[in-house]
Amino acid sequence: MKKSNAFKYIFIIVTLILATITFLIYDKDKKTTESKSATQEIEETGSVVRELRLAISGLDTINPIISRNKYIQEISKIIFDPLVTIDENYAKSYALASEISKTDDITYIIKLKEDIKWSDGTEFKADDVKYTIELLKNYNSVYSNNVQNINTVEIIDDYTIKLVLIQPLQFFEYNLTFPIMSSEYYKDIDFFNSDKTNMPLGTGKFKIVSYDEKVITLEKNEEYWNTEENSVVEKININIYQTTGEIYNDFKNGNIDCINTSQTSVNQYIGTIGFASIEFDSREYDYIAFNTQNEYLASGNVRKALSYYIDKNNIIASSYGGTYRVSDFPLDYGNYSYSNGVIDNGYNSEAASNLLAADGWSYRNNSWQKTVGRKYARLSFSLTINSADERNSAIAENLRQQWANAGIIVTIKKVSAENYYNMINARSGYDAILMNMSTSYSPNLNTYISTGNMSNYNNDEINQLLSEASTLEDINQVKEKIKRIEEIYNDEKPFMSIARKKNLLVYNTNLTGNLKPNAYNIYNHIDKWYRKNY
Repeated sequence: MKKSNAFKYIFIIVTLILATITFLIYDKDKKTTESKSATQEIEETGSVVRELRLAISGLDTINPIISRNKYIQEISKIIFDPLVTIDENYAKSYALASEISKTDDITYIIKLKEDIKWSDGTEFKADDVKYTIELLKNYNSVYSNNVQNINTVEIIDDYTIKLVLIQPLQFFEYNLTFPIMSSEYYKDIDFFNSDKTNMPLGTGKFKIVSYDEKVITLEKNEEYWNTEENSVVEKININIYQTTGEIYNDFKNGNIDCINTSQTSVNQYIGTIGFASIEFDSREYDYIAFNTQNEYLASGNVRKALSYYIDKNNIIASSYGGTYRVSDFPLDYGNYSYSNGVIDNGYNSEAASNLLAADGWSYRNNSWQKTVGRKYARLSFSLTINSADERNSAIAENLRQQWANAGIIVTIKKVSAENYYNMINARSGYDAILMNMSTSYSPNLNTYISTGNMSNYNNDEINQLLSEASTLEDINQVKEKIKRIEEIYNDEKPFMSIARKKNLLVYNTNLTGNLKPNAYNIYNHIDKWYRKNY
C-alpha cells in the first residue's frame, strides 16, 4: 500500500470516530434538553398545582382485599403493588417480582426485588407474599380467583418463593396482579375488623397519610422503590361521597379533577363546558357461541354466512344505547396481541349467499332450503338468552330480524338464569347462545376457542398455538401465534363477536399530563399528572 493511501485511510477512520463521538454527545445533550424541557414546561406553565382531587362513593373500606368498591380497586393500584403489573397495552411487566421461572407445567419460582420498603420504612419480604396469598385463598375477595389454582406456597428465602399449582394454567403470571399486603403490619391488628384509623401500608407510588369520613389523603411515597420515576404529584385528596350523583355535581363545580364512568351520555349530568374525556374499552364483551354439534351450525360456511348477514352497527344503535361499540374479537380491547385488520366481520350479504350456495343451500320462497335425507329442510336454529338480563331480549330480537330478512329462521329461547348457567356448565341444550363475558387481561382465548369452549369447537392447531403462546416471553412471538389463531377464526367462525362496552375518563380541562387509562388501570402515570392554576 502506498504511503499517501495509508494516510488517506487513517484520516477517514479518524474522521468517522470523531463524527460518532460528536453524535453521541449531541444525542445525550438532546435527551438531557428534552428532559429539562419537560420539567420546564411544568414550571413555566404558571402556577402549577401538584395536588389532585379524586372521588369515591359507597366506601366500605380502604383495604383492597376486603373492599367490594370499584373505586377502591382503581385507586389501590397507586398505593399497593402486585408481583406483576399490566401496562397500557395489556402486556405484563414485573413490579415486586424481579424474575419468574417456570420449572415445569405447575411450578413457578419467583424472585422478588430486594431493598423494597413498605411506606413505613419496614422491609418487603417473601413472608408478605405468602401471607397475602393465604388471605385470598381463605377469604371471598375480588382477587380470590387469582389464587384459586395455587396449591402450595413455599418460602425458599427472604426474596424467593415457590408456587405449585393444582393444574397447569395458561398465562398464569397475569394472575399475579393482586395487591400485596404487609404481614408485619397486621401481626397485631385484626385484618378483617380493623377500624378506619388503621391505614394499610403499601409499596406503591403514594401512601395513605389520613383517612376520615370526608376524605382519604395520599402523599408521595418517599420509600417508593422505582427511583427512576420522579413524581410530579405530591398529594392526592380522595373525596368521599354517598352517591355517584354527588360526585357528578362536585365535578361540575370544579372540585374534582376526573371521574371514570361508563355513561357516555355523562354530559347530561355535568354539562358540556370545561371538561374533556378519553374513551377506552372495558372488558365487558358480548358474543354468540354457535354450537358446532348442531346439524346445520356444524358447517363453517353456515357460521360465516350467519356472521356476514349481521349489521352490527344496527345492533349497537338500536339495542345498546350508545354505551357499547362493535367488537370483532375477544382481544380487541387494546391488547397488544390483537392484529387489527385480520378479521372480516362486516356485513356482506353477497358473500353470505355464496357461502350457503356452496354448502348446498338454495334460496326459495324467502328462505334458505336444502335436501336433507328425503325431505326439504329450512335453515333454522334457536338462540338462547338469559331472561334475567333485559338488554338481551332487544339484542336477540335484532339478530332474529336481520337473519329473518336474509331467509334464516331463528327462534328466541328465553330461559331463567339458573337454566342458562346450567347450559353453560354442561355446554349443551342450545343451538346458539348469547354470552355476556368479562374478557381476560391476558391473550388467553381458551374460553372462546380452545377445548371445552361454548361452541364445542375443536381445532388442534389452535390448541397448539395457544399452548405455545402462553410460554413465550417475547411479545412479538406471542402476536404471531395469536395472528394465526385470528386467521383460523376468520375462516371458521365458531362464534360471532358482537359488542364491547365503552368507558370514559372525564377530566377538567385544567388537568394535564400523561393520561392513558385502560380497563386495568385508569390511573396509569398519575404521578405525571398536574393541574394548571389559571
